[in-house]
Amino acid sequence: MSSANSTKMGSFSEKMGQIEDSATLSVMGKVKGLIAQGVDIINLTAGEPDFSPPQCVNDAAIKAVQNGMGRYTPSAGLIELRDIVAKSIRNEIGIEYQAENVVVCNGAKIAIVQALMAILNDGDEVLIPFPCWTSYPEMVKLAGGVPVMVACDENMLPDMSALDAACNKRTVAILINTPSNPTGVVFPKDFTRELGEWCLAKGLRIISDEMYCALTYNGIEHHSPLKLVPELQKTSAWIGGMSKSFAMTGWRMGFFAGPKDWAAIVGRIQSQLAGSPNAIAQQASMAGLSHGMAEREAMRLEFEKRSKLIAAGIDAIEGISCPEPQGAFYCFVDISSLIGLTDESGITINSGDDFSKVLLEVDKVATIGGSAFGATNHFRISFAASETELERALEKLSSRVSTLLTSGKN
Repeated sequence: MSSANSTKMGSFSEKMGQIEDSATLSVMGKVKGLIAQGVDIINLTAGEPDFSPPQCVNDAAIKAVQNGMGRYTPSAGLIELRDIVAKSIRNEIGIEYQAENVVVCNGAKIAIVQALMAILNDGDEVLIPFPCWTSYPEMVKLAGGVPVMVACDENMLPDMSALDAACNKRTVAILINTPSNPTGVVFPKDFTRELGEWCLAKGLRIISDEMYCALTYNGIEHHSPLKLVPELQKTSAWIGGMSKSFAMTGWRMGFFAGPKDWAAIVGRIQSQLAGSPNAIAQQASMAGLSHGMAEREAMRLEFEKRSKLIAAGIDAIEGISCPEPQGAFYCFVDISSLIGLTDESGITINSGDDFSKVLLEVDKVATIGGSAFGATNHFRISFAASETELERALEKLSSRVSTLLTSGKN
């Protein structure tokens, strides 16, 4: 075999070489490894509820297995489930969808990637306000597009003037997330309408990731731009799923909803990539959406209690701050005043990642550093953990910050 052929066979896709590992999953994997070794870790990394799905979900899955229903379904998902999803979106979000507008996907990640694949040509640009979920830029790259990262304002909302400056003739879409991972911010109604109207005027599609839409707290309401600016429903997409509000992360059930022509292309893409969504999880999802709302609300109320606990705890610690969580189950902590200080462990705090490293290695509290989300002076806490664990973590966090402020070396 010639050396030229050897080189060709030994090479990989340049495009795939640009894709980064999921930073959050990488940290979570490391933490779970430590826990498996017997290390007592307070794990606040998880992007998943620490609850079980509604009982009707489990019962429906068991029944589906027993009845031999684990076979291929239509590539876009069971029509019965698509109809239930459309009704749920109409009732809870206010967008008038029918079953043919919906594609059931193997998780919201896949829904977003397939939505992007359907609209992007190589080199097309997608605006992504940040801090944002770490996977968004990589999803755009996977679809052949160019992620254009645009910093949010001081309120952790997309900065309209910055978006306007970043928009050009190559810009095709914007990818947004409310309630937000990692910040816990919910876009206010008037702002959401303004953003939607701007996108309409610019001719941009919105991919609106509303996975956490059922998890808002303390009277805060979720509003979809596709509801507030109905004309967007002709060009834009809604993303949701079962993972967060029904505690079904491992069941891999995500939903794309959008114009019929876009949904048809997403369904065709899925037919080639996945064949069809998970059949058993589809049966379970129908049960959850039809009969699991009371248990979903009980989980939301528990998260609301925790949001208050974590907000009060952070507020009481001098030297750090975070927006009060309005939705999802995260708080995004600003440690700017600690930058440059050196911990007694010898680690200098140059970023939120450094601070998270100290918390893990010294205090055995696991969090996610902010660089994964595009905000280097922050770190993310998930309050998908028991109140006891959260209180323990807050005590350790308070002690660590106090030690840094009183004895940290500049």
